[in-house]
Amino acid sequence: MNNFDLHMHSCYSGDGQFTPEELIKIAKDRGLKTIALSDHDCISGVKDMIQLGLDAGIEVIPAIECSTSIGYSDVHLLGYGIDIDNEYFKNLLDKTQVKSRNAFSTRCDKLRQKYGVEIDEEAVLKEANGKNPWFVMCTHMFNDPRYQDIPDFKDYIPGGKKSDPAPVNFFWDKCQYGSDLFVYVPMPDFVESVQKIHDAGGLAIVAHPYNTFYKNDEMLKVLFDSGVDGIEAYSNYHTSEKNVYYENLAKEHNLLITCGSDFHGEKKPSIQMGEYGLDKDGSSWLEQFKEKLKAARMI
Repeated sequence: MNNFDLHMHSCYSGDGQFTPEELIKIAKDRGLKTIALSDHDCISGVKDMIQLGLDAGIEVIPAIECSTSIGYSDVHLLGYGIDIDNEYFKNLLDKTQVKSRNAFSTRCDKLRQKYGVEIDEEAVLKEANGKNPWFVMCTHMFNDPRYQDIPDFKDYIPGGKKSDPAPVNFFWDKCQYGSDLFVYVPMPDFVESVQKIHDAGGLAIVAHPYNTFYKNDEMLKVLFDSGVDGIEAYSNYHTSEKNVYYENLAKEHNLLITCGSDFHGEKKPSIQMGEYGLDKDGSSWLEQFKEKLKAARMI
């Protein structure tokens, strides 16, 4: 385990569990020295996290994980070192949250039509209590004895090879563009979001690229032409093969390499802060990242 983790979420994310104070305690207990709070479309917890980090002797880099789109593909984009008083990022959650909530009802309809499952949306939303209802809905659906024999659910029911975390894996595996479960949610444009991050004095890094860009020339061209600063090459979403692929891709195109666990807490229980599949020293990448971050802030 390395002593830095540049991707984690607090209770300010719709699927995060812990407060900034709790995250700092976990980071300190795990011996982390540099971390970044990167909540979904939200910077509300960053100021507190930075101060708590100073008190604990932990460097906290301000960050955000932006929901963006390239055509019909969802792409998460990390913005590091942004001005956390920037009006665009202060208001971003209001713009994306409404779209996500509207899409949830459509996704429920598609699941009903395809699998014949019963979903009480009102009860799910009440239980979610402002958090992401997809996690609540999937948990009930995959634990329901009536649906244990649905072939498409096999890997996601308790004990299945993709059951941890089932809601996340099912979404990325079964609900993307080209699937009959796909729901188009028009998020901010990827290229424009890269520019917004640069305008706010930050670095733009593609989060857990996973299958989205893997050996996909059309998507990679958008990535390289966008002016993005780097790739989160090491992630819990990647196989070891993909980790190496994205590391080599970043090096080949002179992009920064970052690493992040995407720690959320209870919604992704097997993911531990500071662990993301890197079995070698990543300190040189971290130093390069910090140097570029410092230069971006001076522009």
